[in-house]
Amino acid sequence: MIYCKNCGVELEENANFCSLCGEPVSDENNAGLDYLTTGKTSKTALIDFQKLTHLQKRKIFWEIAGMILFSGILITATINLVSDHSITWSKYTITIGLALFMNITLIVFLYKKLFLSFFLSFVISAILFFLLDIYTGNTGWVTKLGIPLLLTAYIIVLSFVLVEKKAKQKGLNLLAYAFLALGFLCVCIDGTISIYTKNFFNLGWSLTVMVSAIIISALLWYVNQRLKKVTDLKRFFHI
Repeated sequence: MIYCKNCGVELEENANFCSLCGEPVSDENNAGLDYLTTGKTSKTALIDFQKLTHLQKRKIFWEIAGMILFSGILITATINLVSDHSITWSKYTITIGLALFMNITLIVFLYKKLFLSFFLSFVISAILFFLLDIYTGNTGWVTKLGIPLLLTAYIIVLSFVLVEKKAKQKGLNLLAYAFLALGFLCVCIDGTISIYTKNFFNLGWSLTVMVSAIIISALLWYVNQRLKKVTDLKRFFHI
């Protein structure tokens, strides 16, 4: 008769793991079964991950993202070299991949320095646009279209982040802000494209989007006021 050393429950003679707590019975019986994980081991691993700081978790994300991006860069460059014996179309994926990795690095390591991270990210994205313009033959779309749209998008996103940080109640009101920001961004995109293509400011489809965003935001604000006891989306949706 054998008993579990962890919980004391009676076990069968040929048991490898405890049927109650999942603890291995003995090292001899568990030879060759290292690939099996017990409930206690999984729980311990989860607890260990939860003990990590926010910076450590962001570093893990940074390392995983880096491995994925650089693997994609290496694979596409290798395929391009083998097929064309030179770097041609893969320069787009290499440039975009490096820009994404640098932006992720800013998010991870300059998380608390909001304005600095946004400024550096804007500079990196602007350089990316100029490189893409060079790759396509210096058409000049960057200065007239790319940079104005990029600057507008960064200003709107930065404004939303600042509002989110200063908001006392983080619930449906944040969704209302997000819809308004999205509608305003669409208006800016539509107007900038019209100036670039027609040489005058004209709004078309963006007006419909903006009106829809205002109506949705108003409804969200109304629901948010009705749910005064709900101060967090996690509590409201039970997540």
